[in-house]
This record gives sequence, structure tokens and C-alpha cells, in this order.
Amino acid sequence: MVDWSFLNDPVLRKAVAKALEHVKRLREKGKPWQDFELVEIGVPYHVFRRLVYEYDLFEVTYHSNKHTFYKFKVPIEEVEARLNESDLAESTATVPEEAKVAKTPDDFWATVEGYEDIKEVFLASLKADSPVHILLVGDPATGKSVMLMEVERLAGSVFVTAGTATAVGLRDILVDRKPKYLIIDELDKIRDPKDLSVLLTLMETGRVIVTKHRERREEHLKTWVFAACNSTKNLPRELLDRFLIFHLKPYDRETLKRVIVKALTMREGVARELAEYIAEKVANSYGSVRDAVKLARLSKTREDADRFWNIIMKYRKID
Repeated sequence: MVDWSFLNDPVLRKAVAKALEHVKRLREKGKPWQDFELVEIGVPYHVFRRLVYEYDLFEVTYHSNKHTFYKFKVPIEEVEARLNESDLAESTATVPEEAKVAKTPDDFWATVEGYEDIKEVFLASLKADSPVHILLVGDPATGKSVMLMEVERLAGSVFVTAGTATAVGLRDILVDRKPKYLIIDELDKIRDPKDLSVLLTLMETGRVIVTKHRERREEHLKTWVFAACNSTKNLPRELLDRFLIFHLKPYDRETLKRVIVKALTMREGVARELAEYIAEKVANSYGSVRDAVKLARLSKTREDADRFWNIIMKYRKID
């Protein structure tokens, strides 16, 4: 029996709507079958499988090593009626004003030292009706990472590193996860024009264009982009023009230690004694907050911290 509670999930509801439209087109063309493959409706398997196995809306009609076909288990007229009822209820519902803006944790920014004016701009961006994108520029130990780590805590955030994300990977993340806040570290490491095209289109129009098997479709997202980089030298002007840009100065060593200790104790659950030891070691080597977080996750003792930090420094590339 179908569990119609999937209608409360906008991602699942959209997937069903795509399947419904496809089956209706088959009917209009006089096709005798109503089975389809996921590639025909443009829905990721990890989303669709929930509709098959959790909500019992679809069944598998054929499966081989190369192909899997599905069909609705109930008449499509009933599915369409349920979707229409759900859309009507959503459009007439009264949304509280406080639900329209990002809800930040009570201790938001607690790990960030200084930059009170930039924090204010961040908060205004999060409350804006339309996305305002922000780019933080500066050397390691300027506070970029710790600010992005705070934004990562918000519901709907997705973190990527530009140096490791491919164009297909970034596009898939956007389409599959539909982030409200896309957080990009190492933005200056974007090299592939396809990567750049995906990001530019998202920031300018909110669209993500997907072309597969000669079919072109668009996803419309409302996504804020918060990014960081060491330098804007290699970034194209058209990308920079889409950001509010803040150039940060390095923390002095004592301030950096305080930031690291806060980040490790408040966000990573590290004992204060070990956090202070790691902060001393990383700050004295001109490391960053993210360096300290990685080291803390590897280390349970001071001896661990010494050993792993020595290895890290041994193979660190100096640009």
C-alpha cells in the first residue's frame, strides 16, 4: 500500500512529478506501455529508490545488468490528484516570517575572533530575500576557514573543495542535494572552464543545466555561495563580479591560537589541554584552523599530534 507521506518531501514530490509527466507523454503518443528507466525522467537512483522501497509507489518491471524499468503501482490519475492537492496546500499555507530566513545557532560565530563588521554582512546576506554571495580572500591563518566552518553548520549547507571537485561532480552535487548554501574552499583552484560555467550560471540565474543522452533539462535553485581563496589573481572577472569580496589580514599568533582552541573544543569536542597543545604547534608553524582540525581528528594524545604534524610538515609543498 502506498505511503503518501512522501508528498511532504519536495525532492521526492518533484521526482514523482517527473515520472508522472513522462508517463502522460507516453499515453499521449499512444504507446501501449507505461514503464520507464530513470535516465528517461532525469531522477537520481538514490532519490528514486526511496519511492520504490520506502513508499511503495513504484515497482520494478524488468531488471538486467544494464537496464531497470519501473512503473507506478497505482493509477496515474490518483497520483496526479494527490500531487495537485499537495501543491494547493503548500501554496495556500501561511509561512511564519521567522521561517523564511536562515535560523542560526545560538553560538553562531562563537569561534570567530574579530571581524564584527564582516559577520554583520554575513548575517544580512543569510536574511536576504535573494542570494548575496560572499568571497573571503587571504593567506592561511586569516580566519577564512573558521568563518566557512560556521556557515557549514547551517541546515541545507554543502561543502566542496574547488581543487578536487570536477565539473560533473559539482553539477551532480547541485542537482542531487540542492544546497541552500554552497560553501567552496580553495576557489582559486578552479581550472576547468566547465566548472566555471556551472558556477557562473548558478550564481547569475539560479539555474543548473544538465545535458545527458542528448536531453537537456534545467534545475532552478536558490543557492547562496560562500567561498574562500588565497588569491583572486587567477579568477576571471565575471566570477569575481558576482561576489561581495573581503580581503582579510592574518591573525597574529596569539589570536590564531585562541581561534584554534575555540574551534577544537567547541566544534570538535577536543579536550582543552590537547587543543591548546595542537594550537601551539600549528600556529608556530604558520598553519591554519583547518590544519588544526585535521590534526586533531588524527590525534588522541600529544605524542600523536607530534608524530602526525611532523609527517604533514615533511611533505607539505611550499608554493
